[in-house]
Amino acid sequence: MISFDHDLADEHYLEQDSQEFVEKTGYDCAKWLVEYCMDNYLDLPKFYCHSMNPVGKANIEGLLENFKNY
Repeated sequence: MISFDHDLADEHYLEQDSQEFVEKTGYDCAKWLVEYCMDNYLDLPKFYCHSMNPVGKANIEGLLENFKNY
């Protein structure tokens, strides 16, 4: 099982409304996993998203659920 958190760097907790992040997030990790599974014809592993960032959590879960149901 893979557990995702959206905000991976301290800077994500300091400026909540900023769109200027250059650090990768858990969403970037989820996108990489989806692409890896597609490229290698693999099923998505079980996952859980424990992020306290509600928008980030919804984005990660939406991406992974859409791929899982594809």
